[in-house]
This record gives sequence, C-alpha cells and structure tokens, in this order.
Amino acid sequence: MARKGFKAALLDVIMPRKRILYAGIVLIAAFVAVFLLVYSKISYGFDVSVFHLINSTLSVQSLDPFFAAAAVYGREYFWVPVVALMWILGGVFKNEKAQKGALLLVIVFIIIIIVGLSLKAAYYRPRPFLTLSGVNVLVPKDLDSSFPSGHALIVAAGAAAAFFFLKKRYSIPLIIEAAVVSYSRVYVGVHYPTDVLAGVLLGAGIAMVVYYLLADREIFDRLFKYIQGIYNKIFRISRPSS
Repeated sequence: MARKGFKAALLDVIMPRKRILYAGIVLIAAFVAVFLLVYSKISYGFDVSVFHLINSTLSVQSLDPFFAAAAVYGREYFWVPVVALMWILGGVFKNEKAQKGALLLVIVFIIIIIVGLSLKAAYYRPRPFLTLSGVNVLVPKDLDSSFPSGHALIVAAGAAAAFFFLKKRYSIPLIIEAAVVSYSRVYVGVHYPTDVLAGVLLGAGIAMVVYYLLADREIFDRLFKYIQGIYNKIFRISRPSS
C-alpha cells in the first residue's frame, strides 16, 4: 500500500508537467497544419475575407490610434520592461519564482527570435498591402515575410511563459495584452489572420515545451543562481556610489 501511495503521489507530480509538454506539442503541430494551409493556398479565400472584415468592416476610426500603438509598441517596448520588472521586483520582494520566470522568458524570447527569423527567411509571404487593394495601413510598412507574425510569436510566448510563474492577477492582463497586440496586427493592415494565428500557436507551443524542459531542472537552477549572483554582486558594488 505504501508503495502504491508513493507511486500515485509521483504521478500527481509528473503528469501536470507532461500535460504541459503534450499541450505544447499539439500547439506546434497545429502551427504546422496552418502553415500547410497557407503554403497550399487552401486558406487564402478565408484569409482575405477575415482580413477585410477586421481591417475595414470592423474598423473604428476613433480606435485606430489605440490599435496602431498596440501594433507598434506592444512587443519589445512592453515585454522588455515586463521581464525587467519581474526580475527587479522579484529580488526586492524575495520572490525567486518571479525571477526564475524572468530568466525563462529571456530564454524563450531568444529561441523565438531565432525560430521566427529562420521561418521568415525560409518562406516568403507578401504582406496584405502588397497584394490586396483597399488595405488600411496604419503603421510603417514592413516588407519582410508576413508569415508568421513576429509580434504574435513573441507576445504569445511571453504570455504563456508568464502564466506559469505569476499570479493570475498579473498573468491574465498579460494574456489580454498579447491578444490585443495579435489582433492589432491584422487591424492595422500588416498581417493576414493566419499569420497571427500561426504566431500564437507556435509562440505558446515553444514556451510550453521550454518550460517543461527547463523549469525546476538542475541546469536551469544553476544558471539562475549564477546570474542572480552576478546581479547581486553588481548591485552591491553600485549601491554605495548612488
């Protein structure tokens, strides 16, 4: 009986992490499915219809500045301060979990940037304003590949990773921010809906897989302690001169 109880307890610990891994794999597989639909142009008619619906039919002139700001500033201008605050405030309030979350976010973002740039280099999809007429473009025009949305990749990965380390009152607003930024990329005319959908699926999927592989692992704890030690040392050196 004791052995059975220990095994049951062990499964209770392992299975939630396994589910995170499986969910991440499913999301990445869904990204591949979306890519195949885009590559084969099966989804093109749907893409164009939904794009015009969001970019034109549902657009509200008074909301244009809001979505333009979200589309431009909702990625690095928002998430870099989020990571910095998680690390700094985590140190101030002795919240090691938040600091570990900040470190994991940095790792996830590095992976996401590499993957995103590689995908854009391997497959070029023209931006909507290059192939469609009547597009309302509200932000500067990028000419790199439209697929996948780099903004959606990063904000979805950030929201997914932060969800595992922050309380709901902090993680839910980050998820909402990611959703607004993703929607805004279609609203302002620089991405098709499937570009954004693919970015969200891949970003969240990678974040979940990385969380499973690194969180609570010895190698991650060692890296965290090393970086935390450097940070604390620098802080102590710089403090007397302030």
